Amino acid sequence: MNMKRMRIRLIIGLMAAGMFSCLSLHAQTKVSAAQAKTMIAKINAAAAKIHTIQCDFQQTKTLSFLNDKMVSKGVMSYDHAGKLRWEYTSPYSYVFIINNNRVHIKTSKNSNTIDIRSSRLFQGIARVMMNSVTGKSLANDSDFSVEMYTVGDEWMALLTPKGKEMKALFKTIRLHFDKTRQMVSKVEMVEKNGDNTVIQLTHVKTNGKIDEKTFAIH
Repeated sequence: MNMKRMRIRLIIGLMAAGMFSCLSLHAQTKVSAAQAKTMIAKINAAAAKIHTIQCDFQQTKTLSFLNDKMVSKGVMSYDHAGKLRWEYTSPYSYVFIINNNRVHIKTSKNSNTIDIRSSRLFQGIARVMMNSVTGKSLANDSDFSVEMYTVGDEWMALLTPKGKEMKALFKTIRLHFDKTRQMVSKVEMVEKNGDNTVIQLTHVKTNGKIDEKTFAIH
């Protein structure tokens, strides 16, 4: 495995969101094409009004070859001008920043900056991560085919990768939405290698002022 692929796996392993299992506690009901169109329109309308997001998150990752689950926590900041900061605070320190065309990764020991324009795969990963925060992935049918479901009191979008690069990494992505706010509350992803992770977003605040230093790449 070359260094580029190793870096990609590291990013996916720490940032991707997946699922505990293929079964849900609530029945999943696929909606009609007309209903899906209406749901997506509402989600897109809500996403268009979001300029910034700040929240806490809890990530639970299950590796395909282990039974134990790894739980980590952190904070996320998003700016619609192409900026995202994903910071793990427990049980380790790890910062992942997207600022326009650059990705910056910082650990307690080192840091690395990558120009995503040099790789279509990195561009796709950055786009998925940015769009999944707001639900804009639903409007980008060049990347995914989308099916809409109701799951208990939630809406759920099942995204299946269409492009070669995304298919090589992800099997499916599931976005859970709060029906009232039409905002993402949980992002799930099943990786191609069988690893599953779930990230739950909590204490979500929208359209507040975020210091530019939050997204600074040094």
